[in-house]
Amino acid sequence: MKQKGTKNLTYTQRLQIETLYNAKHKIKDIADTLGLHFTTIYKEIKKGLYEHVSKQDTFWYGVRYTKHKRYSAKIAQDRYNQVCLNKGRDLKIGKDYALVHYIEKRVCEDKISPCAVLGEIKYKKLPFTIISKTTLYRYIDMGIFDNIKIDKRKKAYKKVTIKRAPKGTSIEKRPIEIRQRNSFGHWEMDCVCGSNKSTLLVLSERLTRKEIIFQMQDQKANSVIHCLNVLERRFGAMFKKVFKTITVDNGSEFADFNGMEKSCYGRNSKRTLVYYCHPYCSSERGTNERLNREIRRLIPKGSALSKYTIEDIQKVEDWVNSYPREILGYATSQELFNKQLQCL
Repeated sequence: MKQKGTKNLTYTQRLQIETLYNAKHKIKDIADTLGLHFTTIYKEIKKGLYEHVSKQDTFWYGVRYTKHKRYSAKIAQDRYNQVCLNKGRDLKIGKDYALVHYIEKRVCEDKISPCAVLGEIKYKKLPFTIISKTTLYRYIDMGIFDNIKIDKRKKAYKKVTIKRAPKGTSIEKRPIEIRQRNSFGHWEMDCVCGSNKSTLLVLSERLTRKEIIFQMQDQKANSVIHCLNVLERRFGAMFKKVFKTITVDNGSEFADFNGMEKSCYGRNSKRTLVYYCHPYCSSERGTNERLNREIRRLIPKGSALSKYTIEDIQKVEDWVNSYPREILGYATSQELFNKQLQCL
């Protein structure tokens, strides 16, 4: 039995209707040919009807114009598409153009993700219409935000096998509370490399996600020791409380285990404890790896880091530390880091 109204017609079916109807076939015959209900064809033809004007040359009366009804598959399809666009409820943001402009500015100019901008609005209680993360990304897919496009490509990860032991104290001996992020002052350290051997030394605090970035001329152990010495002098007596431990990988720049742990103020005193990840296990420095990707948003991979000034690097550090993060309840790393310093 033929059913009616069970599904929408395709454009190909509309073209078939156009050919048959304009060739003077009866609606019943068209329905039989397409295997559809008579009512479906009848309603569809009403959607695509238009008045067609044709010209005829006659011997007695000259040129004559006649009008008659015809069906257009294109007109019917256009009307169907328009109905689809008008379906559903009105946009939740209504006419809140200020919200649209704010989100576009933060995403396009300040390089903040749409989700982070939405969290920042709620965290700071900004006077905009409240929408959910799902709704926001749906609006982006719909094209409500003209200047925002989402890259949905996923990165492929390769599984590696550990083949050698770490160079110093293994992460296996690191206290479990550090892994659980229950206390302040535990850092991860890595290098972000550019062309021409230029390098950034990056330290990430596990609890607050605070980022500290140093510019180095080369990727050598002595350069790393120099940066830690500068950092120790900057924090003074507070250094041991702020930098209780540092977790690194097995790169050659972190080969001087004793040099990294030893205080620059005395030969026999330690300034921190250094732990080494298992080889090829960057996930054991997950915070560091994640924040390094943030740096790459402002300093693309392959860039000559030597062309960046100290002020440029400081701007990158400030941007990372002022980023509203979902994992922090959309507070910034700098906010939480300052609170922890006040408690020491």
